[in-house]
Amino acid sequence: MGRTAIELLLAGVLLSGVARAGSQQPSDLAGRAVNLAMAGRCEEALPMLTQAVREATEKDVRLLTGEFGVRCAMLLNRQSAATTFLNRLQQESPNDPRVLFLAIHLYSDLAYRNAQQLMKVAPNSLQVLQLNAEDFEKAGNAKGAIGEYRVILKRAPATPGIHYRIGGLIFEHLGVAGTVDEARQEFEAELKINPQNAGAEYYLGELARRADKLPDAIQHFSRAASLAPNMPDAQFGLGRSLLDSGKTAEAVGPLEKASHLAPDNPTVHFTLGTAYERMGRKQDAAREFALQKSAAAKLNAGGVKP
Repeated sequence: MGRTAIELLLAGVLLSGVARAGSQQPSDLAGRAVNLAMAGRCEEALPMLTQAVREATEKDVRLLTGEFGVRCAMLLNRQSAATTFLNRLQQESPNDPRVLFLAIHLYSDLAYRNAQQLMKVAPNSLQVLQLNAEDFEKAGNAKGAIGEYRVILKRAPATPGIHYRIGGLIFEHLGVAGTVDEARQEFEAELKINPQNAGAEYYLGELARRADKLPDAIQHFSRAASLAPNMPDAQFGLGRSLLDSGKTAEAVGPLEKASHLAPDNPTVHFTLGTAYERMGRKQDAAREFALQKSAAAKLNAGGVKP
């Protein structure tokens, strides 16, 4: 989104705000600031808007002057000032639809402007290559994204995160973007650069589990869960692999953690219920199976696949 787009967006939002503020009798300072902003005199208006948004006693007036503050700051390309105005609005009214709507467009505009500036000042940089790769990802073009990521690796082989991104794309598009072995090689290469990458360990665990190499899966999932204890997929992968290995008692702990971290996942509840059932904990098993059914019903009602 360019400057014109956010200007048109805010014009409609802010004009409707004038009527709201009129009933609140904004202070002379706020009124002058808003009038100047609406007249396009943002250089003069911005300092007054900054003061008015701090001093206004009425919430609607603070919202109005804050919105105009964002508009003027962006028209003047003062990005820090724009985010300062927005941060104030978000602190006071974090769930106000107007503030949320404004934030969506502001950050979209900021992303666009900074991307344009990056391509202008450093068109051959690694960062531009990564932006191109991410654009290919968003468009669903895994091969195009992988091609850009490989160019990065040719120029900077030790860049962290790139082998991981390639491995993830291959994993998600097996047969189209690459093979299981190629995905595994990428995750292993990532861990040589960054041994703390929990995601790479998780994927290696999942590849091993799918290949029925449960000892390897347990090792990788354990490492992932150790590196990222709040990663539900790692805890679940570890618990499920332990359960499939016949280590039911050991499986309960990580499955309970997974259930706590991902309470809306019916598969987690079903697997934990199975573990409880095998241990003779019938009441706990019944509870988890009931949670599995309710979680599945919610997902189906929302049209979301588990």
